[in-house]
Amino acid sequence: MVLLVLFVASFSSPSEAFANETLTQCLINHSQPSHQITSAIYTPAESSFSNVLQSYIRNVRFNTSKTPKPTLILTALHESHVQAAIICAQKLSVQMKIRSEGRDYEGISYVSISSPFFILDMVNFRSVDVDVEAETAWVQARATLGEVYFRIAAKSKVHSYPAGVCPMLASVVTLVAVATAT
Repeated sequence: MVLLVLFVASFSSPSEAFANETLTQCLINHSQPSHQITSAIYTPAESSFSNVLQSYIRNVRFNTSKTPKPTLILTALHESHVQAAIICAQKLSVQMKIRSEGRDYEGISYVSISSPFFILDMVNFRSVDVDVEAETAWVQARATLGEVYFRIAAKSKVHSYPAGVCPMLASVVTLVAVATAT
């Protein structure tokens, strides 16, 4: 345990190490025991942290040694992890940046001038749940338009979703019944 704390402290300032430990503990305390959160937490002390951080950075100006780095990255695996992240961000007054996919050329989802901050990475959320009777579809953050179209078509031959050409979306979808000539 002491070795781990020293290892974390060697990569960050004492206040960041404390914030990291506090944030990690808060996330663990507020997650559901049936959905362990520890495997979804990446800290600067881990060798995979840089890869997880850089995986969706599209603008190299935000990928320098001088760019502020998050205290940790939470790649949520369950809805309860998102809830824990929101609770802990508010409780600890830590800025939370939400990253859902890679078109963030301005760095809004992975850079902050506020310190400390952490990233809630929604990469694992891409389900589409279509309810034809209610004429709605719940779409998670990483679902593509193609996945939405496919799931709607699998459930109904008369419903559709009007959309643009952008392949990614994050919204609640209202289905549109298409009139068919018979």
